[in-house]
Amino acid sequence: MPRNRLSFPTDTSGITRFGRPPAMSGPWFGPGPSMAAGTDQAVSMLCDPCRDLFAAEQAVSPYLVDWSQAFADLDPTQAAPVALVFKRSPFPDVVERWLLPDLGTPRARRIAELHLSARLNNVLSLAGAHGVEILSRNRHDAGLLDAVRHNLFTRLDDFSNMSLYFLHGLVQSAFGRDLSIDACQTDGSLPEAREHGGATGGSKPGQARPGLALAVNIGQHLTSWGLIRLTQDGGCAVERLFRRETCHDLTRCCLTAEIADILATMRSDLGQAADDVEAVGVSLAATVMDGRPLPVAQFGLFAACSPWELERTATAIPDAASRAFPGRPAVLVNDGRAQALFAFHFADGKAAAGDGHLLTLRLGACPCVHCLDGDGNSPPGFDEYGWLAIRAVPSRPGGPLFSTPRHPLSHYGLAAAAHELGLLTRYGLGIEDAIPFFHSRLTGDDPEAAREAAGIYRILGAHLAMLAAEIHAHRPLGAIMVMGSQANRLDGPAFAALSDGYAAFAAGRPLVPATVGRILVEEASAEAGLVGAAFAALSAAPA
Repeated sequence: MPRNRLSFPTDTSGITRFGRPPAMSGPWFGPGPSMAAGTDQAVSMLCDPCRDLFAAEQAVSPYLVDWSQAFADLDPTQAAPVALVFKRSPFPDVVERWLLPDLGTPRARRIAELHLSARLNNVLSLAGAHGVEILSRNRHDAGLLDAVRHNLFTRLDDFSNMSLYFLHGLVQSAFGRDLSIDACQTDGSLPEAREHGGATGGSKPGQARPGLALAVNIGQHLTSWGLIRLTQDGGCAVERLFRRETCHDLTRCCLTAEIADILATMRSDLGQAADDVEAVGVSLAATVMDGRPLPVAQFGLFAACSPWELERTATAIPDAASRAFPGRPAVLVNDGRAQALFAFHFADGKAAAGDGHLLTLRLGACPCVHCLDGDGNSPPGFDEYGWLAIRAVPSRPGGPLFSTPRHPLSHYGLAAAAHELGLLTRYGLGIEDAIPFFHSRLTGDDPEAAREAAGIYRILGAHLAMLAAEIHAHRPLGAIMVMGSQANRLDGPAFAALSDGYAAFAAGRPLVPATVGRILVEEASAEAGLVGAAFAALSAAPA
């Protein structure tokens, strides 16, 4: 397995910023990258983090990390404390504590409504919950509660650029009930903050023993699989590697109906080599909470499933594995977690993170993200990082309230950033042309072309900083590892530019973990999830 890594220390170099915008009445939101004169200005993300979020007649920062800082900096003698309690039975509750400003002005009320809505969405996306209580010592503000409920219950298609129908479906799939949001007054003290961290339940992989595992990575469109051998010295080797279409119908899939055929075909293709398989590890591009898949109707790998098929998903996958490979333990993990296990155990992620958490990222069709603690564990949760609200965009008529990392940190992120800057049109590029075109300019001999291309990659780095800040609030990060990819041209020069963008955005923003190591694991994207799935399987296998 490739183990080459590139590390970039913190870079606190200054960045060009736009000056104060002209005064105007009411709250308005600062410009996005498309308003920049060039990529050098765009990557600064055009917003001074030192501005007073609640001051009248100036632009509101669109970056939610700036909002979190502003709410944290409120004067506790003038602000009202609230606790957001996320009910997750049978798992531990998660609690966030916030201060709310005086809601007497339309600007402050609007920002508070959006801030609380984003907080509920983000904790729900990471930890999962079946109910949320907004606790305060004062009589609760009915208008504020109504606004939050409206955003999360009625703006399902335009809360963000990711559908809330999916998150509501996850709540039902995980807890068997609909999400509830309530507000209560308490005469006692508010509960203390409680992070979503510290592994519990079945998410604790042991030390994998040496052996041979069949590892299967089931994506939305393609499934990769191979024989992965873990060696006595702690290394790994990919002995066979195959790919196939996940489902016969490439537009809509029901994995529950397809999984038996997928695994039976693999068994047949392996021939006598199947007899040597000691464990089966399956990673899914779907939510897996505490070892259990959470299918959602009309979405992803379960889009075409009937209600009956959805109900039997939890048993269909292990049953199919036991029929194809009888007597061998089978383990199911999310594809992001499988990738993180690879980084932690086989790419020196444990050493890189130290006493902190390890965040891993692959720029796939969707961002493939996961976070492990210093022992290589992760607590039960939804871990749907692509649904995190990281920017507010409510000024766009008819558009969503928030944007997420879904596009910036995916295979299409470079094209999306270039499009916002008008560069796809300038150069006559299609979406798939963006990566090879701008990578060649980044690594070419023309300094001006390289500067422009680097600015686009730096925008992706700024979005990674926003994602890291959101995760760091609950799971203090020690390192960030990005899986390199030939398909994405994500190599040393590209990662250096991306890392510079991270540092530029982090400058002046204390909530962004600016000092964590940022590490590229070169050419790891294709095999990382398979090795991690094999590790999980052989951790569960008896010695």
